[in-house]
Amino acid sequence: MKPNIQYIDNKESFEKAISILSTKKEIFIDLEFDKNHFRYGFNLCLMQIFDGEICYLIDPLTEIEIEHIFPVLENQDIQIVCFAFNEDMRLLHHLGAKPNNILDLAVATRLLNYDTLSLNNTLAVILEDDRYITEKSSQQKSNWFQRPLTEKQNHYAAEDVLYLPALSEELKKRIEAEGKTSWLAQEMEAFENYDWSNGSVAEYLTKKDQKLLSMREWIRFTKLMDYRETLAELLNRPTYKVLDKKVIFELSTAPKKVEQWKSLKGIHPKFKSDEVQSKIASLLDEADKEISENRITMGQSSIPPLSSDERQAAGQRRKRQQYFKETFFLPIKEVVKNEYGENLSNYFLSNRKITDFINQETLLLPYQKEIVLQTAQKLKLEIPSFISEIK
Repeated sequence: MKPNIQYIDNKESFEKAISILSTKKEIFIDLEFDKNHFRYGFNLCLMQIFDGEICYLIDPLTEIEIEHIFPVLENQDIQIVCFAFNEDMRLLHHLGAKPNNILDLAVATRLLNYDTLSLNNTLAVILEDDRYITEKSSQQKSNWFQRPLTEKQNHYAAEDVLYLPALSEELKKRIEAEGKTSWLAQEMEAFENYDWSNGSVAEYLTKKDQKLLSMREWIRFTKLMDYRETLAELLNRPTYKVLDKKVIFELSTAPKKVEQWKSLKGIHPKFKSDEVQSKIASLLDEADKEISENRITMGQSSIPPLSSDERQAAGQRRKRQQYFKETFFLPIKEVVKNEYGENLSNYFLSNRKITDFINQETLLLPYQKEIVLQTAQKLKLEIPSFISEIK
């Protein structure tokens, strides 16, 4: 049967959809968004919600006020079923919504020891039924700002939610059969409580770039990169299409090249003007004044050297991490891999997570702690205090 797909692009149809969705116990959701690729910033382009009967394609780029649906997403009595929802969650928090009662089916697949797969491949593996899988030309990287959306885009967007009910039903059965219902609940609680503000705004000043520049160059670089953000926001274009970072590197290392501004490649035509050239020159002058006032010498590193105490502390931290990793976590990970599967062991005992556990930047969830303690007991390992003290 052909699915009932409704394109929502006006206030009246939007309010009607909200009224219907607010009565549901379960909705299936996905978002299409753009993160500094076609326009500046982190932008919602389309919201897809399926209630089991109607698939709503909600267009936030029209007259509707998308925040009107936030109470539905925040309603504890409505379960939000999704798949690999991390960036979607980050965007919703960025917009001011804090969804509750989430069930991310991608997390369920990891607890069941499946590989990390796309939604299409997960459907093929879990449901084992070709009727759920169609040939989808990838529209993920298409321009979701264009209007009207193409038929292929609408089809792609709808398919991201239409098959979630069948997938959800099957995964819930398997989770229950393996006694992992509480595991999934703990994962979802941690998911909802995570600080999603991190990463909603792209970090444009990175350690990677800083390491390539001296302190003098880095001061120039930061001022020019800040200004690039202003220009990109003004034009509502992604930063890389406004001013190539290679140009900023060039001006940071050879500031006199600002005199060649209008002939440099990698600058948006709109900004090859006397006004912008003058602004760039003034920023470089500001940087040179700061360099002079702080008596920053030629070749001085942009990354301050560690003191002897800091070096000693860093060395001790590395030794501690390596000790607990090799003597405690890796032996446990090997047993977990044999008993629960490699994918599950890699899911919560990855190198990064192990380091976070040791540094207490992340705490083991109750089910994870139980697995770790039981395995440690089998292996007769001494329990580190940072684990035994976790409540």
